[in-house]
Amino acid sequence: MGEALHLLTFLGIGRYQETTYAWKGQRVTTRYAPVASARFLGPTRMTVFLTREAEEQVYPAFSQALVGHLPEGVQPQPVRIPLGRDEGELWDLFERVVRVIIEAEEPFAFDITHGLRSHPYLAALAAAYVQAAFGIPVRAVLYGAFEVRDTSVTPNVTPMFDLSPMLTLLEWAVAADRFNRTGDARYLASLLRRQQKDLALRWQKEPERLRQLSALNNLAGRLQTISQTLRLIRPHEAMEAVAGLPAQVEQATPLLEAAVGARPFVFLLDNIIQTYRPLALTESTAPARQREALERERRMLTWYAERDLWPQAAALAREWLVSWVMAHLGIAPETSSTERHRVEGFLNAEAEAFLQAKKEDRPFVPIFLRDLPQVETALGLWKALTEVRNDILHAGMRDQPETPEALVRSLRRMLNTLRELPLP
Repeated sequence: MGEALHLLTFLGIGRYQETTYAWKGQRVTTRYAPVASARFLGPTRMTVFLTREAEEQVYPAFSQALVGHLPEGVQPQPVRIPLGRDEGELWDLFERVVRVIIEAEEPFAFDITHGLRSHPYLAALAAAYVQAAFGIPVRAVLYGAFEVRDTSVTPNVTPMFDLSPMLTLLEWAVAADRFNRTGDARYLASLLRRQQKDLALRWQKEPERLRQLSALNNLAGRLQTISQTLRLIRPHEAMEAVAGLPAQVEQATPLLEAAVGARPFVFLLDNIIQTYRPLALTESTAPARQREALERERRMLTWYAERDLWPQAAALAREWLVSWVMAHLGIAPETSSTERHRVEGFLNAEAEAFLQAKKEDRPFVPIFLRDLPQVETALGLWKALTEVRNDILHAGMRDQPETPEALVRSLRRMLNTLRELPLP
């Protein structure tokens, strides 16, 4: 006996007609599709979900028909389920199916041919949920398509389809939701790499087509890089990576169209490009693009705030203000860290002097930053940003840390002020 496999199926009280089920070169003539699935898959465990009526009227003949088609020693286990007459019963049914799968802790397969109309839908959701939540793999979701059977022969021949690849639709939906909420495309990239592997298996005897698959890998890698650079607050690397995204999408498009399982991703491409587009900038560290880079970083701050990525927003906002001052002083922001520390020293000294002047109710006269536009706004923002950044990045390990809600409110106000500072 090979790998453990748990076959689950449903029975209702519908009309069961004899037909020959065909799948992967195998054929079984029977009235019940799960009998054929049992023969095709050779499960080590079998569970039959059925209503009271089906248990009384159908199950005796069904269990008899299974004889000789299950591996030796394997007996079907009937599990009573409700009819699903209301939402509560449907949730009860879902819970019973999931519980049976996770208690067995074995790879599983469904035959969804028979049963009530809601059963295939619930089976698909249960399979996707269990696979994602508990890591128990689904090996097949078989459906005997009796309505498209070949009636030119007797008995009719009914094709059996494995619908498990369609479960990736739910994975794509989860990945798309994660991207829309957070801008993180890493899960999309992992699904894209899975499609690349599937194509590699299909084209393993076609070297020329195999070489083309690098375009899919490059696109997945690009999405991974963009996501990582944004989450790890590498603004210039993110700008450059985003700038190269459209070209890699164009190169990969023919392959995406060839990969049937990647079709959900194709629908997302425009959304992905539009989400990242405001951040794109080539040669972002070039002196001639200093102003553009500052503007892109400011857009990045808005991008972070829209996705509730507050640690990233706080860290970048503080560094942005240093770069903004350097740009107004005619110093390239991408110079040595020593130069940035010197400018931070100016900001610290001038901010302290500004706050002291306010406390003593006397005019403030800047020394190092006297040519800075809106200097008092910038100095007040510097002190506030530094406090919030430190509170967040030091994990609240300080005297009287702010609450998360207060930190977010403060950051929102500061980002609004920062957006009004004039670029050089």
